[in-house]
Amino acid sequence: MALLGPELLVLLILLIILFRPRTITEISRGLGRLVGEFKRGGSEEKRRKLVKVAEDLGIDPKGKSEEELLEEIRRKLFA
Repeated sequence: MALLGPELLVLLILLIILFRPRTITEISRGLGRLVGEFKRGGSEEKRRKLVKVAEDLGIDPKGKSEEELLEEIRRKLFA
């Protein structure tokens, strides 16, 4: 069930009445931080997997970006 214009407007008005605007901004800020941490965690996991694959192929991953690692892995696999 998607919220359409009128329903969303009523919900926002209720939120402003129930919570002070300052509280709403604090909640929004916290949600933004949560999303940022989630994205950062996914990025770190991807990096760890790339490093493991590179090391398994005999590639030194130190000082290389994810793009450089991917390119070296491709070269090694398709050479």
